[in-house]
Amino acid sequence: MILRNRFWTIVFFGVLALFFRATSLQARPVEFVVYEVHQNLSLGGSLSTSSKEYYVNFGLEHGVKNGDLLQVSRRVPTYDLINQQFYREVVFPIARLRVIHSDLGASVCRLERILSDDSAVSISPKSVMVGDLVRPTQLR
Repeated sequence: MILRNRFWTIVFFGVLALFFRATSLQARPVEFVVYEVHQNLSLGGSLSTSSKEYYVNFGLEHGVKNGDLLQVSRRVPTYDLINQQFYREVVFPIARLRVIHSDLGASVCRLERILSDDSAVSISPKSVMVGDLVRPTQLR
Protein backbone atom coordinates (compact mmCIF):
# COMPACT_ATOMS: atom_id res chain seq x y z
CA MET A 1 0.00 0.00 0.00
CA ILE A 2 2.79 2.44 0.91
CA LEU A 3 4.67 1.66 -2.31
CA ARG A 4 1.54 2.25 -4.38
CA ASN A 5 0.99 5.68 -2.74
CA ARG A 6 4.59 6.66 -3.35
CA PHE A 7 4.31 5.62 -6.98
CA TRP A 8 1.19 7.74 -7.56
CA THR A 9 2.75 10.67 -5.70
CA ILE A 10 5.81 10.54 -7.96
CA VAL A 11 3.61 10.24 -11.07
CA PHE A 12 1.44 13.16 -9.92
CA PHE A 13 4.40 15.48 -9.31
CA GLY A 14 6.06 14.38 -12.57
CA VAL A 15 2.95 15.23 -14.58
CA LEU A 16 2.61 18.50 -12.67
CA ALA A 17 6.24 19.43 -13.48
CA LEU A 18 5.72 18.62 -17.18
CA PHE A 19 2.57 20.76 -17.23
CA PHE A 20 4.34 23.78 -15.71
CA ARG A 21 7.31 23.37 -18.04
CA ALA A 22 5.05 23.23 -21.11
CA THR A 23 3.06 26.31 -20.06
CA SER A 24 6.21 28.29 -19.27
CA LEU A 25 7.65 27.48 -22.72
CA GLN A 26 4.46 28.64 -24.42
CA ALA A 27 4.32 31.87 -22.42
CA ARG A 28 7.74 33.09 -23.57
CA PRO A 29 7.58 35.50 -26.47
CA VAL A 30 9.81 34.60 -29.40
CA GLU A 31 12.55 37.13 -29.98
CA PHE A 32 13.75 37.67 -33.51
CA VAL A 33 17.39 38.71 -33.68
CA VAL A 34 20.32 39.25 -36.00
CA TYR A 35 22.30 36.03 -35.56
CA GLU A 36 25.07 36.54 -38.13
CA VAL A 37 26.70 39.38 -40.03
CA HIS A 38 28.52 38.44 -43.22
CA GLN A 39 30.77 40.58 -45.41
CA ASN A 40 32.85 39.36 -48.34
CA LEU A 41 36.57 39.99 -48.21
CA SER A 42 37.82 42.90 -50.25
CA LEU A 43 40.83 41.82 -52.31
CA GLY A 44 41.67 45.39 -53.27
CA GLY A 45 41.59 46.80 -56.76
CA SER A 46 37.90 47.52 -56.52
CA LEU A 47 36.69 50.96 -55.54
CA SER A 48 33.34 49.66 -54.33
CA THR A 49 33.09 48.14 -50.89
CA SER A 50 31.13 44.94 -50.49
CA SER A 51 27.89 45.32 -48.59
CA LYS A 52 27.19 43.43 -45.40
CA GLU A 53 24.49 40.80 -45.22
CA TYR A 54 22.53 40.33 -42.01
CA TYR A 55 21.02 36.95 -41.17
CA VAL A 56 17.89 37.04 -38.98
CA ASN A 57 15.79 34.22 -37.50
CA PHE A 58 12.63 35.70 -39.04
CA GLY A 59 11.41 34.02 -42.23
CA LEU A 60 8.58 32.85 -44.45
CA GLU A 61 6.83 31.02 -41.63
CA HIS A 62 6.53 34.40 -39.87
CA GLY A 63 5.15 36.17 -42.95
CA VAL A 64 8.37 37.78 -44.21
CA LYS A 65 8.83 38.20 -47.98
CA ASN A 66 11.59 39.57 -50.19
CA GLY A 67 11.56 43.37 -50.15
CA ASP A 68 10.05 43.71 -46.67
CA LEU A 69 11.51 46.24 -44.26
CA LEU A 70 12.57 45.16 -40.78
CA GLN A 71 13.21 47.48 -37.85
CA VAL A 72 16.36 46.75 -35.88
CA SER A 73 16.43 47.68 -32.19
CA ARG A 74 19.15 47.49 -29.60
CA ARG A 75 18.62 46.34 -26.01
CA VAL A 76 20.86 48.21 -23.59
CA PRO A 77 21.10 47.68 -19.84
CA THR A 78 20.99 50.90 -17.81
CA TYR A 79 22.69 51.47 -14.49
CA ASP A 80 21.38 53.57 -11.61
CA LEU A 81 24.44 55.58 -10.52
CA ILE A 82 22.77 56.87 -7.34
CA ASN A 83 22.00 53.42 -5.93
CA GLN A 84 24.84 51.77 -7.86
CA GLN A 85 22.80 48.92 -9.28
CA PHE A 86 21.27 47.67 -12.50
CA TYR A 87 18.08 49.63 -13.20
CA ARG A 88 16.44 48.18 -16.33
CA GLU A 89 16.91 47.35 -19.98
CA VAL A 90 15.99 49.98 -22.57
CA VAL A 91 15.11 48.99 -26.14
CA PHE A 92 15.37 51.59 -28.90
CA PRO A 93 15.32 51.50 -32.73
CA ILE A 94 18.64 51.97 -34.53
CA ALA A 95 18.25 50.88 -38.17
CA ARG A 96 16.15 49.40 -40.95
CA LEU A 97 16.99 46.30 -42.97
CA ARG A 98 15.53 45.21 -46.33
CA VAL A 99 14.95 41.48 -46.87
CA ILE A 100 16.76 40.23 -49.98
CA HIS A 101 16.11 36.50 -49.44
CA SER A 102 13.56 34.64 -47.31
CA ASP A 103 13.72 31.04 -46.23
CA LEU A 104 11.36 29.10 -43.97
CA GLY A 105 12.83 30.19 -40.63
CA ALA A 106 15.43 32.78 -41.59
CA SER A 107 16.06 35.72 -43.88
CA VAL A 108 19.04 37.49 -45.39
CA CYS A 109 18.90 41.30 -45.28
CA ARG A 110 20.89 44.34 -46.33
CA LEU A 111 21.09 47.66 -44.55
CA GLU A 112 18.46 50.12 -45.73
CA ARG A 113 19.57 52.88 -43.36
CA ILE A 114 20.93 53.66 -39.92
CA LEU A 115 18.57 56.03 -38.12
CA SER A 116 20.03 59.51 -37.64
CA ASP A 117 20.98 60.83 -34.21
CA ASP A 118 18.10 63.32 -34.54
CA SER A 119 15.49 60.55 -34.66
CA ALA A 120 17.16 57.84 -32.56
CA VAL A 121 19.41 57.30 -29.58
CA SER A 122 23.12 57.64 -30.30
CA ILE A 123 24.77 54.22 -30.54
CA SER A 124 28.29 52.95 -30.59
CA PRO A 125 29.35 51.26 -32.82
CA LYS A 126 27.13 52.88 -35.42
CA SER A 127 26.13 49.60 -37.08
CA VAL A 128 23.87 46.58 -36.73
CA MET A 129 25.36 43.86 -34.53
CA VAL A 130 24.68 40.23 -33.73
CA GLY A 131 22.05 40.10 -30.98
CA ASP A 132 20.14 43.19 -32.12
CA LEU A 133 16.36 42.69 -32.05
CA VAL A 134 14.37 42.57 -35.30
CA ARG A 135 10.67 43.15 -35.98
CA PRO A 136 8.65 43.92 -39.10
CA THR A 137 7.98 47.53 -40.03
CA GLN A 138 6.21 46.84 -43.31
CA LEU A 139 4.97 43.45 -44.45
CA ARG A 140 3.46 43.14 -47.92
